[in-house]
Amino acid sequence: MPIERAIAPIALGIGLGSVSMLPLQADPAARDKDNAVIQSFCMAAFNSAFERAGKTPPQGMGAFTCDCLGQRIQAGEGLGTARETCTMEASRRFPLPKG
Repeated sequence: MPIERAIAPIALGIGLGSVSMLPLQADPAARDKDNAVIQSFCMAAFNSAFERAGKTPPQGMGAFTCDCLGQRIQAGEGLGTARETCTMEASRRFPLPKG
């Protein structure tokens, strides 16, 4: 199984189920707090997935992926769609070595 396929659902999904329940508000302070929660869960899941796979992610991949996810959720996109889109964008931008 390619690493992208093994990691994609995990990297952006584990621990993020509760994020979809966050009441994302227009208040900038609340939005920043919501984004910090999204970033925290996303990075923990991302790092855990790569660690379990025994791989080292390319530098910047986690930040890019989680920034993408946070921006899309803040824009009102659903978690599943945001996760899928950001995973594809990260895979294109940070190709992982085969094998």
